[in-house]
Amino acid sequence: HDLPSTLEAMRDKFEIRSYAAVIDSDADMVLERTERGGIARNWCCVLGNEGNGISTEVAEGCDHRIRIEMADSVDSLSVGVAAGILLHGIREREAAVASPMS
Repeated sequence: HDLPSTLEAMRDKFEIRSYAAVIDSDADMVLERTERGGIARNWCCVLGNEGNGISTEVAEGCDHRIRIEMADSVDSLSVGVAAGILLHGIREREAAVASPMS
C-alpha cells in the first residue's frame, strides 16, 4: 500500500483524521486558529524530511494541510522541532474525553 491509501483506510475504518505538515502559505495555521476541543481525538500527523517535505500526493491524501507560522527571517524548522511544536499543539486542541467520574 502507498501512504495516501493507508490514510484513506485509517479515515474510513478507524475515523482517524490526518494532518499534513507543509510549508505552503495557503495551509491552515492550526495552532493559531483552532480552539481547544476543535480537533478530533483520533488523529495522525504526517511530516516529511527536511529537504523535500511530503509529496503533493500525500498532502492531498490528508484531511488537513497545516503549517507553523514563522518569522520572515526563518526559512524552515528541523523536522524534529516542527514535530514537537505540531504534536504538542494538536494534542492541546484535542476534544476532551468525558471523565468516568463526571
